[in-house]
Amino acid sequence: MLKRAHFSVLLALPLLAGAWQGPSARAQSFADPAFQAIWERTDKPVTDGTVKRSFYWGPSPLRQETEPYAEGAGGKRLVQYFDKSRMEINNPTGDKSSPFYVTNGLLTVELITGRVQVGNSTYIDLYPAQIPLASDSDDPQAPTYATFVRLMGKAPSRLRQTPSERIDKAGNIVSTEGVRVDADLSVVYYEPATGHNIPKVFWDFLNATGPVWAGGKVTDARLSDPWFYAAGLPISEPYWAKVKINGRSGVDVFVQAYERRVLTYVPSLPKDFQVQMGNIGLHYYDWRYNGAGRGNDSTPIPQPSGKLRIVGAVKTAMSLTTADLKSRAAQSVSVSFAAPGGGTESHAYKGPLLLDLLKEAGGEGNAGRDLPVRYIAATDVNGQASVLSWGEIDPIFAGRKVIVAYEQDGADLPDDQVQLVIPSDKTGGRSLMGLSHIEVKTIAPNQPTGTTLRVTGAVQKPLSLTAADLPSRSPVSVQVTYMAGGQTETHQYKGVSLMTLLDEAGAKTADPNAMLTRYIVAAGNDGRQAIISWGEIDPAYSGVNVLVAYEENGVPLGGGLTRIVVPSDARGGRYIPYLLSLDVRNK
Repeated sequence: MLKRAHFSVLLALPLLAGAWQGPSARAQSFADPAFQAIWERTDKPVTDGTVKRSFYWGPSPLRQETEPYAEGAGGKRLVQYFDKSRMEINNPTGDKSSPFYVTNGLLTVELITGRVQVGNSTYIDLYPAQIPLASDSDDPQAPTYATFVRLMGKAPSRLRQTPSERIDKAGNIVSTEGVRVDADLSVVYYEPATGHNIPKVFWDFLNATGPVWAGGKVTDARLSDPWFYAAGLPISEPYWAKVKINGRSGVDVFVQAYERRVLTYVPSLPKDFQVQMGNIGLHYYDWRYNGAGRGNDSTPIPQPSGKLRIVGAVKTAMSLTTADLKSRAAQSVSVSFAAPGGGTESHAYKGPLLLDLLKEAGGEGNAGRDLPVRYIAATDVNGQASVLSWGEIDPIFAGRKVIVAYEQDGADLPDDQVQLVIPSDKTGGRSLMGLSHIEVKTIAPNQPTGTTLRVTGAVQKPLSLTAADLPSRSPVSVQVTYMAGGQTETHQYKGVSLMTLLDEAGAKTADPNAMLTRYIVAAGNDGRQAIISWGEIDPAYSGVNVLVAYEENGVPLGGGLTRIVVPSDARGGRYIPYLLSLDVRNK
């Protein structure tokens, strides 16, 4: 049971599915009258005893925060946490009569993917939450949010069918025996936008009518209008699991993840409380602010067997089999790279372009300035990872033909595996065999100030440099031609190799595999940023000689500042001017 005094109102009710026993936010007053009005509509009749049903938000408001949000007023927004959600006001000058003046966050998506959304298309990496989402918090065998990483792919319509799959903590289908298959559990709605089925028991809950507080009195109305206002759209199929509830193990729970909430059906609870929204507000707050759900770092996040998952900063997560990949337009590439035992290996590979798959998933976001700040973290079945920048694979930048190969030298790869193939790399360290997971990531806004270039992050000796410090560091010159503002520009730049500065700062480690998950964020004082992967500039891999330039066409750059120059790029989106920050990061 929830062990905090301010939840005493719950003690007379059956245990809420997904009870959380960890630390969390304390009860507070409402941060805004609009939050109070939304809460009162559904939950005041519950606290007053007018109606017997589970809470939509919780018995009382919890912590209020001013959290970063790129499109908010001053880059922030007011939020307030509840047991079961977080309310938000993104635009305080908006139409207060609109039902969407107050929204509630995509908390489920963030907990599953491990990515905190701090803007319409801006994210900060955290980690998928290993927090049980439909059981007691100390249940070691229960599915967690991280479990659902592998369960977000689209499913076919199953109208009038009854889902009967039972999953374990790893997300495996462990049984279809011994579960309820009555009419209330049959699928009555298929959501085409996300590709998931909703059973009747959840559909009825989402479309329920009943007593609400409106206009200073209790009246009957829809509890959620429209039906997806509180929960969002489904992002998984419904699954059965055996969990521990109120200290009792082996309890059957039917659970489905939605964008904003988790719905549970526990048939052993009293009828009015069998369907509930999980305590995702508590889970999320403790994950974001208290480090909950980190789990054992040596335990890999569950990966789908025999499938390639594309997730992260995409519009639609994808789960692709080898047969799915073969149905896409394919490219053939020939590569030669240093063999582990010496000498050179040469192979011909066939498969779809990585860029095509990412665009199919909507991974390009809003394009434009979104692209330079995106990168791709690839992982194989053994947990080995590598990073590519978006600029490496998009033709408006470097445009290398990186493919997801299912065929080598005219034959299918063994055991139905696929391989990431990066033809520009001199060694095969980033070309992962047994590719299982591709995540599109992006970075939070950053606008450094001053006139000093700082090299920071995953380095042993951070640097602070002015443009005047660079000529003493083996400068080189390069002529480049690129598109900028719809015009072709050609310039002669003089500067220092980015690798030279990174070597000086002690950015390299003895573990070459660790280096392949690193990337560099270049940021200027005008708010522009760009990502360059380590493999892109390391001579052992692609080896592009990116420059930190201090001179253009024989003239020092203005203001005593520097500029990133990426000779491989067709356009100037990663040519960050007024450069003040080079931050070395790990995926």
